[in-house]
Amino acid sequence: MLFDGRDLSTIRKRSEFKEFMKKVQPVFQNPFETFNPLRRVEAYLFDTAMNFEMASNRRDAAKIVDNALHNVGLSLDEVRQRYPHELSGGQIQRVSVARALISKPKLILADEPVSMVDASLRMEIVNLFQKLRDEQKVSVIYITHDLATAYYISDRIGIMLRGYIVESGPVEDVLERPVHPYTQLLKESVPEPAPKERESWAKHIALGTTEVKEYGRIGCKFAGRCPQVMDICRKADPPDVQVGQQTVKCYLYSGHVEKAEAGAQP
Repeated sequence: MLFDGRDLSTIRKRSEFKEFMKKVQPVFQNPFETFNPLRRVEAYLFDTAMNFEMASNRRDAAKIVDNALHNVGLSLDEVRQRYPHELSGGQIQRVSVARALISKPKLILADEPVSMVDASLRMEIVNLFQKLRDEQKVSVIYITHDLATAYYISDRIGIMLRGYIVESGPVEDVLERPVHPYTQLLKESVPEPAPKERESWAKHIALGTTEVKEYGRIGCKFAGRCPQVMDICRKADPPDVQVGQQTVKCYLYSGHVEKAEAGAQP
């Protein structure tokens, strides 16, 4: 894995690791688990400014913290002396983003950042990431199960299945014209506002069992459920193939199926 051209596995020195942490900041899924409920929110913000040497004293740190909070629609006065439970879910998640912005990162890793927030506040957070991307030029890796918000915020998207990216490319191409059978099924599985078959909501799927079998499967992890499965799919990992603007891990789009079948080990 490379970042800024550097192989991350070669980082050894504490100073190098600190510099990496300064450039790459996380925003976690549950904002109420990000902060200790017995510690005031502002303490984390000041610690971040001082630990990454963004400020040499508390007065300068206060300016940096207040500026970061203003970028997410808050201010230091609004959060000063307050504990996490004294803020709303939307506010505390915005504080999480502000904390990440203090070190002026190049990249934010946002792990399901809206899943624990009320539906009414989800677009507020999503719009915030879009604003940071467009105005602050901060890159965002947005990890989510929500295809709607992924489509809204993303330039490019990667669809993962059991540890593999099975399709990637511009978000419009991947979600509007999916080519991998799993992506196609994923798009079709998005619930309709008024499903014709209402009993379908009551169907039970034992995902735990399915996941265990698919993680341990040789070849394509989707072979057990794919409507277009071939023998080769169960014998060897499919190659990454370029289809238009998309990269897809699937034998359906490989011109070397016969060659792969001949060389695959049963």
